[in-house]
Amino acid sequence: MSFNNFGKMFSSEKLDSKIHSANVENKERWLGFFLGPAGVIILNAIMAQYLNIYWSDVAKITGIAGGAFILIFPIVSKIIDAITNVIMGRIIDTTKSRQGKARPWLIFAAPILFISAILCFSIPNANQTVQVVWIIFSYNLYYSIGYTIYYMSHMMLVPLSTRNSKQRDGVAMLSNMAMCLIPGFFVAMLFPMLVLPALGVDPAKWRLMIVIFSIIMLPCIMLEYFFTKERVTEEMAEQENEKTVSFMEQLKACLTDKYWVVFMIAQIVIQLVTNIQNSSLIYYCNWVLGTYNDGITTTMVSAIGNFPLGIGILIMWPLVRKFGKAKVMETGLILAIVAGFAFCLKPENMGWVLIMLIIRAIGVLPITYIMIAMLADAMDHVEWKSGFRVDGVSMSIYTIIFTVAAGVAQGLFNLGLNVSGYIPPAADGTWVEQTQTVKNFFVFEYQGLYAIGMVIVFILFLIWKLDKELPQIQADIIARHKAEAAAEGRVWLSPEEQAAIEQKENDRLAEENRIRELKEKCQRKGLNFEEEEEKYQKKLAEKKAKEEAKKAKKKK
Repeated sequence: MSFNNFGKMFSSEKLDSKIHSANVENKERWLGFFLGPAGVIILNAIMAQYLNIYWSDVAKITGIAGGAFILIFPIVSKIIDAITNVIMGRIIDTTKSRQGKARPWLIFAAPILFISAILCFSIPNANQTVQVVWIIFSYNLYYSIGYTIYYMSHMMLVPLSTRNSKQRDGVAMLSNMAMCLIPGFFVAMLFPMLVLPALGVDPAKWRLMIVIFSIIMLPCIMLEYFFTKERVTEEMAEQENEKTVSFMEQLKACLTDKYWVVFMIAQIVIQLVTNIQNSSLIYYCNWVLGTYNDGITTTMVSAIGNFPLGIGILIMWPLVRKFGKAKVMETGLILAIVAGFAFCLKPENMGWVLIMLIIRAIGVLPITYIMIAMLADAMDHVEWKSGFRVDGVSMSIYTIIFTVAAGVAQGLFNLGLNVSGYIPPAADGTWVEQTQTVKNFFVFEYQGLYAIGMVIVFILFLIWKLDKELPQIQADIIARHKAEAAAEGRVWLSPEEQAAIEQKENDRLAEENRIRELKEKCQRKGLNFEEEEEKYQKKLAEKKAKEEAKKAKKKK
């Protein structure tokens, strides 16, 4: 299939978006960007959190090739996944169709996700060769193809939805809220309480479970497809070719910048220990803190232990503005380190565990909310040294770290299961007591290793001095751009100035579209335009007055 012409399939009016407004409205926000992605978000959270449980306790395949297969296979698969992410990004960029360049790929992803998810939880009771082939095929069909197509398309839809930054921010907020709240509430809390105990170690029940959630996913994807709109794709005109810097030049500039390198090494450590922690959570709750699939322990640990992450965004940025990113990060890391090691002293005491987890969650708030801002600072430093931006290379490496670290962590954790002597439950659901070595392994993987990782990250960030250097760096960059523009006989505007001009124009166009749509509505419904416009302006004035009063109160 040519990606420059998506063919007749997507030229049909029946596949057009149900969104026709030039402005992003609530129907698009809630159906297209919140409810639409929910099906895939839940399905993928189940895959990420419980597929390993299915492998070890239900299919019992962790002993294949002495445990070597379950160690190497996820790592190799995630490397393939990282490559297909880069390829899919390029494919979407070059796709042209009546329906846009990202939305059509949602429909392509739906059946692949449906089939591959079911296959992942349907490992046959056959010889090991058949099982190995089945696992490799189904796992890579899901992650390297199906989920890659969906995720890249889904992530593209936010920036393509509108040029209006206010409307785009609202879309991004709801999209991020869906990515955080839905798996946190359902998969981490309700699933282990209501679903997991009913599944036990019965393969048929696990298969039925994934079939149900795969079926739920299909109409959700169609909601996302029909209730989103690629306004930017529709409006985009041909742009002049700009002088570009090669990938290798950008990569060389990054690898010779100490702040960029420190950030990426820290990110590798954080992702490895975080993914190992996530893999070990269920095992720790089942065999150390609670009893096997008791339906409450995992829910309590997830809900109470991570509670500060939900409200952390309210306090992070005020602290950063007052003390700087580095100081806030270092303080948080110290809390996380102390809580992590203290946790290991009494890992079987629920009260002690929850208190330490709350303190640890407070400690990792900076990692959760300000890491991406520190990457932006590091990229500014690279630009200051090299004279060109490295956004593309930086985000590619950043994404690859996320993807590959998950596979490496899963492989290492599965290796530990075999080495420590983990005994899965019997086919009838009965289980034996794990040895103290196995329990110690789960405790170490859940919090001990994480605390060690935070020590490494703390040491790395001790050399981070960008908070003090950044104002001068940004001033130098602006001065360089202005000097280059003056030498060419033109005026250079900063990104902030350009954004302000663009925002003003977008607001003007949005207002024109609003008026036009209101007139059409009034004509269609027999309403008086002047009266409807007066109502709108009155509500707008009331809203502005409330905002001004709120600002004045806050300032006071």
